[in-house]
Amino acid sequence: KMNTLIRKPAFPLALGLFVGYFGRRLLTSAAASSSGPITLHIYDHCPFCIRVELFLSRNNISYSRVVYGYGAGAPPSKKGYDPTGGPVKLLGKKLLPVLEINGSLYGESLDIIGRLQTLPSIPSIPCASSPTRLNEWKKIFSPLKSALVRPRIVKLKHLKDWEDERDVGYAREKYSNMGFDYEDVLSRSSSLKSEISSSLKSLDTDVLLGSSPISINSYGWGVDDLCLLPDLRSLTCVEGVVWPERVRKYLEEGFENCQAELYWEYQVE
Repeated sequence: KMNTLIRKPAFPLALGLFVGYFGRRLLTSAAASSSGPITLHIYDHCPFCIRVELFLSRNNISYSRVVYGYGAGAPPSKKGYDPTGGPVKLLGKKLLPVLEINGSLYGESLDIIGRLQTLPSIPSIPCASSPTRLNEWKKIFSPLKSALVRPRIVKLKHLKDWEDERDVGYAREKYSNMGFDYEDVLSRSSSLKSEISSSLKSLDTDVLLGSSPISINSYGWGVDDLCLLPDLRSLTCVEGVVWPERVRKYLEEGFENCQAELYWEYQVE
């Protein structure tokens, strides 16, 4: 029987795991065999899930990817279906990502990453510093991204997330109940795209201080990048956004060799 663990983060990333970052090291075959096969249960569109995928790919850790329909596991009263299925069968709640390793299941993206760092040959990475310039930039970027992405990403029918029309219905119901106005944001698409293009310019000039590799902080890649890159990836589903060359390079380098693909070729107007 599979062990299921639901708890507060047992391996928080700030508990001394980030003494320094000395570059990426490969997970050796010995480490791989000692940890056992890894399965990651996710939604493809979920930035929290993609954080874990980025960490796995960045450290060359092999894993199997299981993607779920977004409405599976939600009650019909919320436009969902199969209330005891989907991710609910994993940890008893509709919550992803979930890491499956050695017969146990673990939730919470940063907790999963912290746990993965206990595997042999996996380096620690600098913890989130949340610099003021990043936080101030996010205050502008985040609502613009939500306004542009939510009406469009559900149209990416190649994703398992939206395979069933009930997946789309669940998403719309969820965000509408939170006050999100689909008609309003679609009517403002042109101005929203202009604003977020301007925001990406600011990301380039004011936020990304690292150069080799391109990163938020001058000392290199860390948890700040791990959390930002999935949000930028979501925006790649939107046609008509102007990406500064350096920001696009930052994004594409971040997702190099990652199973989570960027959405450039599936963009929605």
